[in-house]
Amino acid sequence: MTVSIVIPTYNERNNIVALIQSITKILDKSLIKFEIIIVDDNSPDNTYSHIKSHYLHDSRIRPFVRNKNRCLAKAILFGIMKTKGSIIIGMDADFNHPPSLIPKLISSLHHADFAVASRFIKGGGMKEPIRYYLTYIFNLFLKYILGFPILDNLSGFYAIKKPVLMKLHLEYIYQGYGEYHLRLLKSIQNQGLRIVQIPVKYGYRKYGQSKSHLIFLFFRYLQIAFQLTFSNQNNK
Repeated sequence: MTVSIVIPTYNERNNIVALIQSITKILDKSLIKFEIIIVDDNSPDNTYSHIKSHYLHDSRIRPFVRNKNRCLAKAILFGIMKTKGSIIIGMDADFNHPPSLIPKLISSLHHADFAVASRFIKGGGMKEPIRYYLTYIFNLFLKYILGFPILDNLSGFYAIKKPVLMKLHLEYIYQGYGEYHLRLLKSIQNQGLRIVQIPVKYGYRKYGQSKSHLIFLFFRYLQIAFQLTFSNQNNK
């Protein structure tokens, strides 16, 4: 079994090599066969070239660069289509998603189709309290008012069996920014697939600046959530 870890990047030169080293150390210790696919959207800080110079002779590290149509979700989809493993891990490049959780996500797939890291179940959390509570309240609304399946519907840190993922409408799911995760979860929910949540504690970004604009994204995600909910109801 090979695990494929897909990481989109944009201006992550100062994070990505340390992240790869951390993932490699953890998975080697766990005796997990893996590949790391980095998809860079032609970063001005030369993230792609930086990775290439460090991992020229390690075939497990597979960087790609996209020169057109910068888009987080499309970069992830590009990476998914390059994977060779039977399990796919999706995660961010900024150390919010701790590599130490990857083996647990993988092992959780023995009794589930989709394993997702959650900040909002027992044992989870974030070091940024304001962002934590705002995001938590939003997710409560998603789950208990709009019927989304879990308590962290915008996690972005997950493991899924590749045959399961490939049966979904990937072009529809992977578009835009973080809202792709709402589409992914709704698609999994609609298929009646088994979901397991693993607690995660988000830390601080190590280097660089977040590309997220909280207020704008809140309204964007809310719009997408309503569309997904009511389109599902209309199709019943």
